[in-house]
Amino acid sequence: MGRVFHVGKSGTGRRLLRFLLVLCCVLAALPAWAGKKQDFRPFVIPLKPYGIPKGLFSNVSFGCLHEHSAGTRMFWLGPDRIFVAFTTNSPCTFHPHEKSGQVRAIIFDTKGNALATHSWPVNAGDLNIFPGPGNTVIFRHDTRIDVLGPDLETVETGELDQNPRGLWVTPHRETIPLLTADGRYFEFYQPDPLNQVATIALDQNTEANAVKEWVPGDERVAGSYCAGKSQYTCSKIIVLTSDARFLSPDGEPWTFEENDRPVSLKPIGFLDSRHLIVVREERGFFHTSKLLIVRPNGSATPIASTAAGSFADRIVGVTQDTSRFALEYLTPGNCDECIADRFFSVVDQDGGKTVFEASGSPYFSDGGMSPDGKSFALLDGSAITIFPLP
Repeated sequence: MGRVFHVGKSGTGRRLLRFLLVLCCVLAALPAWAGKKQDFRPFVIPLKPYGIPKGLFSNVSFGCLHEHSAGTRMFWLGPDRIFVAFTTNSPCTFHPHEKSGQVRAIIFDTKGNALATHSWPVNAGDLNIFPGPGNTVIFRHDTRIDVLGPDLETVETGELDQNPRGLWVTPHRETIPLLTADGRYFEFYQPDPLNQVATIALDQNTEANAVKEWVPGDERVAGSYCAGKSQYTCSKIIVLTSDARFLSPDGEPWTFEENDRPVSLKPIGFLDSRHLIVVREERGFFHTSKLLIVRPNGSATPIASTAAGSFADRIVGVTQDTSRFALEYLTPGNCDECIADRFFSVVDQDGGKTVFEASGSPYFSDGGMSPDGKSFALLDGSAITIFPLP
């Protein structure tokens, strides 16, 4: 009599049954996994059809017969719009009298469709282009400030009394910070119509007077106070706020300080009114540095460490709840203004975990995280590459 094989009663049969069930589940899930993998593929927007010049993204510093004004800008205008601008002339040529280039600006959606374009001569403001409040584009011509709308047409114009020393971008873009010509005040503006909403005096006390460089946020600035000549006496961060916000919950000025050992503290930028990213470098043989998020109550949270020889230069994106942000890092080259490397990272504030990294060309590459924290755009190699983030 032949042997009857009962799958449910045999140990081997039960193992075979489990194997078959697992195999069926895997095969059933493959289409979903494949679709998910496709969702995380980078999307590339080529810029050559729009006139971006050859040789703009080079891995070496420029040493050539004739150099020309060149540059790029790229930033997000909301979660599904990207602004890019570039000069149409090559940065390095063999001809002394090359045809004058233009700045070409384009707004793309995340599917690569060009929604608006605009061009102007290089000498008319060059690349003084910045993201502004309400997903506007700010174009500065010396003392004149133009506010460009979603079609890149001017919707507001304002004239300043004097040419400011600089214009900054805040991570949340609620205001437009300007440093006055005499270097004594930060003024904060909002568009539609262009008006000044706050002022911060930088000569409020002896310590504030000693700060050489300030990093603005929205209606606040942060600077490093040095008690001596050594950089390792710069162990105190001073945050000044505008008088207009003094009575608000986050309106008081505050400080962060380390006194137990020689360290250098340098502010990078505000994530919001109560979270400031600081580079902390401890004096030692290797001069180890790390990044901290410091708060008005004196607490500090370490986040992803910087690579050896590199330094965090600026914030290039932050979500509204500050749970995720992006940083740009630079590696100095062999000369004062040379850049050997440029790369970007996206960090989750909870645990300080790095969730994404990308490298760009040392010169003219740019990067930024979308306001919703779901994508990262990299301008490099004559294209914009949009990376979905985990």
